Amino acid sequence: MRNGVLREGPLPGAAPGDGGVTAPAITAAESSGALVAPGQAGKVYLGRATPEAFAVGVRLDELGTGWWMVPVGGADPSFNDELTWQLTADFAGRVAPGLHRMRFVALDAAGRGGTQRDLRVCVLPDIPDNLHACDPSIAAPDTVLSLSWDTDADLDLVVVTPDGKVVDARHPSTAASVGTSVPAERLRDPSTGVLDRNSNGACVLDRVRRENLVWQGPPAPGVWRVYVNLFDACRQAAARFRVGVWRRDASGAQRETLRRDGVLTALAANGGARRGTFVAEVTLP
Repeated sequence: MRNGVLREGPLPGAAPGDGGVTAPAITAAESSGALVAPGQAGKVYLGRATPEAFAVGVRLDELGTGWWMVPVGGADPSFNDELTWQLTADFAGRVAPGLHRMRFVALDAAGRGGTQRDLRVCVLPDIPDNLHACDPSIAAPDTVLSLSWDTDADLDLVVVTPDGKVVDARHPSTAASVGTSVPAERLRDPSTGVLDRNSNGACVLDRVRRENLVWQGPPAPGVWRVYVNLFDACRQAAARFRVGVWRRDASGAQRETLRRDGVLTALAANGGARRGTFVAEVTLP
């Protein structure tokens, strides 16, 4: 918590549902959404607490050895002078994907906690899974071809389909074009792979450092050629990368079926003039 103080031990107060609500109490807690990407920074949580509150404590599940405390803010006359609060959270990349519980509690001046309040948090995996980790009833994609790297450079995933189409940031799907565009129905076809982003494009850093080509259904059969291109080093000396292929198995879980690691130095940057470094031939599906 950027604006918080770390306290050791369990979160004070009573768990939700343990005999009603006791003061001081959290009366409102919300965020911009329940989804959290791995390593996401700057996610804001805010709400209100009863007037006797002095601070708000927060903890994610039972992770770590303690909890964070932030002071309350001013009174909100629109809600009977309840006290406002706000905190900004950075999430570690190692938090396990799936549903988690962000638990809040209001504290009085002596540090006594009232009844705790929960918000559900869905931590997404590195590999796109259609929210399968948080709701197993939703099917994960059939296949994901993923490129990740370790520095703030602009790398691009480049894939050549069995019929020769080049898929890259400028041509972000495996579907064949009709004239100068790809028909919408072809993009909706589950056998079409779609590139999810152009991470760090033109050195506009998003800190994601990952690009995924995602098929919701089985890809067209054949041999797919995979390249990694250093579009721009963005003042970095080198970038280590990893390419992986993830397939949905009979249980519905995603399994890595191929992995290739490599390094590109700044001298390899070409501004998209070439496909880049050949990494692997992958036979799908």
